[in-house]
Amino acid sequence: MSGSGLLYLSDNPVKFPPVTRTTPVFYDETNQEIFAMAGDLVTIYNAKDRTEHTLTIDNAVNIISIKYSIDHRILAVQRNNQSVDFLNIQENTEFSQSCRRGSGNIIGFNWTCQNEIVFINHQAIEFYQINAKQGKVRHIKSYSINVNWFVYSPQFCVLVVSSTLSGNILHPFYFKTPQHGSSNIHRLPKFQVELPPAGPNQRSQLLERQVSIITLHGKLFLAITKSPQLGQESYKTTEICLYVLATEQVVNKVATLQLGITGRFALNCVDNMIVVHHQNSKSSMLFDVCWSASSNESNNVLPLSTTRTPALKIPNFNLKTEGQIVTFRPILQPMSITPHIHEGKPCELYSSTWVVFQPGIIIDAKQGLLWELKLSVSKLSMHMVCSKPSLIKLLLHRRNYKNTIFSTLRSLILTQSTPLSVLGDIFDILNSVIDDVLINQDEMLEEVFNPLLSKEELPPSYKISVIVEYIRSLTLHKLRVSYYYYEIIVQILIRCNQLFKLHQLVQFKVLGDSAPLACLLLSLDKTYEPAFMLGVDMLKRLNDTGGIIEALLRKRDVTAAIQYACAQNKEDTLDCAKFLQSAADSGDNVLFYSTYKFFAARNERLRKNPEFLPEDGVEEFVSLYKSLFNEL
Repeated sequence: MSGSGLLYLSDNPVKFPPVTRTTPVFYDETNQEIFAMAGDLVTIYNAKDRTEHTLTIDNAVNIISIKYSIDHRILAVQRNNQSVDFLNIQENTEFSQSCRRGSGNIIGFNWTCQNEIVFINHQAIEFYQINAKQGKVRHIKSYSINVNWFVYSPQFCVLVVSSTLSGNILHPFYFKTPQHGSSNIHRLPKFQVELPPAGPNQRSQLLERQVSIITLHGKLFLAITKSPQLGQESYKTTEICLYVLATEQVVNKVATLQLGITGRFALNCVDNMIVVHHQNSKSSMLFDVCWSASSNESNNVLPLSTTRTPALKIPNFNLKTEGQIVTFRPILQPMSITPHIHEGKPCELYSSTWVVFQPGIIIDAKQGLLWELKLSVSKLSMHMVCSKPSLIKLLLHRRNYKNTIFSTLRSLILTQSTPLSVLGDIFDILNSVIDDVLINQDEMLEEVFNPLLSKEELPPSYKISVIVEYIRSLTLHKLRVSYYYYEIIVQILIRCNQLFKLHQLVQFKVLGDSAPLACLLLSLDKTYEPAFMLGVDMLKRLNDTGGIIEALLRKRDVTAAIQYACAQNKEDTLDCAKFLQSAADSGDNVLFYSTYKFFAARNERLRKNPEFLPEDGVEEFVSLYKSLFNEL
C-alpha cells in the first residue's frame, strides 16, 4: 500500500535528541514544546516558531513533567508525586505547591492560562492561581474525585477525568478564560461510556490511550476507541464513538466511525478530517463527519447513513447537536502516509515509537523528530469517487479549498462533458451558504470564467449556457448579479452577430429582470434596435419610472418622456432644466418650444405664475426661448 501523496509529513520536522535512558524527553501540548534532558541541562524546542534555547535546572534527572506557562514567564516542574515547583525565569526565583490532599499522588498538571494551573491527583482536581512576583500560589477551587487518568484540550481548556474501576465514568471540566482577574471553572455533567462486553475471565475497562479530545469545525468532541475483546464474536471490529461536549447540555454520543479492522490505532485531526492510523497495516483512514455523498452512489467506503452538515460558523463554546447517532465509514480506502526522507534517509512510518498528539502532531521518540501531519486538498479531489457536487461539498470543509475548487470547475467546463444541470448543482452549493458566500462573483470571474472565455475550442453557445446557469443560481439564492456577467453574454453575442438570442433570453425569462441588465439593453439600441424597448419593458416590470424617463431622455425622445411621466402622475417631480437641456440639444425648435410651454404651464398650475424661478436653473433656456421666438 504505497503513499498516495494525500497524507504527508511536514518537510521540515523539529529535530531533538532521541529518547534514551539518560535522555528523557517531554512534550507540552499547550505550547507545542519539546523538553530534552541531558543531566541538569534542558533544551527546549518550540515547534510553532522553530526556536530553541537551553536552561540549567537542578535535579533535572528526577523530573516527571515540565511545562512553561503560556507567557513563558514561569516554568512548572514536577519532581515527585506530591508537589510542583515553579521557576520564575525573569526573577530567577523558585517556589512550590504541594498537593492539598496529602495521600493523593499528582498524576499530571496543565496551565489553563498564563497564571492559572490545574493539578490532577488520584483523589481530586485542584485549581490554583500563580503570583509570579510574590512567589505565591493561591488555591481557587477543588473537586473530590477518585481519578484514574485524564485527557486535556489546551485549545478549549477542557479537562476530562476518568473514575470508577472500569474507568468509564467521565467528568468534564471547562476552564473559562479569566476576564479582569476573575477565574471560572465549570463542572459539566458527568457521563458513562458504554463498554464492549467482556470476554471470559476479563473485565472491560476504558483506558487513557482510547480517549482523545478533538475539534471539528469549531465543535469539541470526545473520541473514544472501542475494540473487541477476546471471546466476543459480536464485536469483530473496532469503532470510534464521538461524544459532543458542550457547556449547556448533557454529553451525548452523536456519531460512530466504523474502522472495519482490529489492532492498534491512533488518531489525528487534520483540516477538519479525522485521520485514524492503523499500525499493523501501516495505513490511515479518513473520516469527515460533516459530509455524505448522495445515496445513489456505489462507493462502498461512503457513510452508512446520511448526516446533516452543521453550520460553518460555530458560536463560542455552546455547541449543540440534535439527538441523532450517525454511522460513518472511511471516505476512501485505507492509504499510507507518503514516504518521508529526512537527511537522506527514509523514515520508518507507523513506527511503534510514534506518539500522536492533537490536532496533527506526530512524534517519533526513537528518531528524535516531530512532524505535523498534512492533507493535500488537490490530491483529495483526485482520489474521491463521488459525484462532482458531493466533491465540492467535501472540499468546502477544507481550509485551502478555493484553488482546488477553481481547478475542478475549469476542468469540468473545459471538457464540455459535464451536464449543465450538474454545473448548476455546483453553483447552487457555492451560493447557498448561510450568512456567507464562500466564493464570490469576482473570484468566479477571475479564476473560472475569464480563463475559459478565451478558449477558442469552447463554442460560444456553451459559454453562454454556463454563464446563464451561474446567473440562474445567483438569482435563485437572492444574490444580486454583478453587471459584468450580463456584459459577458452581450460581448459573446456581438462577436457572433447573434444579438437576437439576447432577445430570446430576456423574452423567455432565462435572464431575470434587473436594473443592470435593463441599462445594458438600453445601451445596445444602436447595435440592435429592439434592445431599447426590451430595456424599457424591463424597467416597467421593475416599476422604475425614473429609469424609463432617463432612458427616453438619453434617446432625445423628450415628448415620450413627458407623456410617460404624466401617465404615471410624476409630471410635478420632473427636473425642468434636464428636459429643456435635452430638447435644446436635439436642435428641434418645435420640440424645444413645446417642452418650454409644458413647464411654463406647470408653473402656472403650481405657482399661479408661468415664470421660472432662479432656483430652477433655466436662465440660459429662458434666454434661448426669447431669442428663438421673439417673446419678451
